Amino acid sequence: MGRERLLVMCSEAPGENRMTDAPEEMKSFFDLRVDGYDEHMASRVEDYNSFYDKIGAAFKSTNEPIEVLDLGAGTGIELQFILANAPNARITAIDLSEVMLKELLQKYETFSSQIRTIADSYLSLEFKPRTFDYVVSVMTLHHLTLRQKRALYKKVKKLLVPGGTFVEGDYVVFSLEEQRRLLRQFHWQKRKHSLSEDKQYHIDIPCSEETQIRTLKEAGFQEVDVIFRTSKSNIVVAKTERA
Repeated sequence: MGRERLLVMCSEAPGENRMTDAPEEMKSFFDLRVDGYDEHMASRVEDYNSFYDKIGAAFKSTNEPIEVLDLGAGTGIELQFILANAPNARITAIDLSEVMLKELLQKYETFSSQIRTIADSYLSLEFKPRTFDYVVSVMTLHHLTLRQKRALYKKVKKLLVPGGTFVEGDYVVFSLEEQRRLLRQFHWQKRKHSLSEDKQYHIDIPCSEETQIRTLKEAGFQEVDVIFRTSKSNIVVAKTERA
């Protein structure tokens, strides 16, 4: 892949997929973009500082060694804000890209004893039920279909301890019409480029906030609140019932 195409792909806004090019597989897409990734996110995420501050604020201030699962952790931008509130948190960071996870470990070298990384897909990975106090996903689930999200939300709920919290910060759209348009585009790309059902591709298909909240409740989360919102993204906190 040439440098010019790399820069073009990185400059696109969520939902602005280049339909003329075959989508890249997720792992290779992020492997190629680790250099400058944090700076790219700082320029693309609307109200960046407030967004990540709110991610951190969703974690109760504590010195306890709480268990945190980070889905699609990438270079771990959110960990700075989480560790500010929970400095002794034990973090399991999952991402398809080993290159991204290597960068994460270098950034948080002083917390290395508290962080373990897993280079794998969070869609297929299994953990024991009621393992984590928090599960967090930041700017990653907008690559999933609604069917995949529904299954993942159910899995997340099972992984949380009673009274546990799921924090999702992601791109969303604010109309069902736009959600349907992006989904039609996604299926068109799959057909045009004969994409495998067994692989993950870098295609943006953010859902609407309405769909997001409804799907979380269908997965069994009874308390779902939007704690932050911009014109392109939101942060949702979903809690499990206490024992």
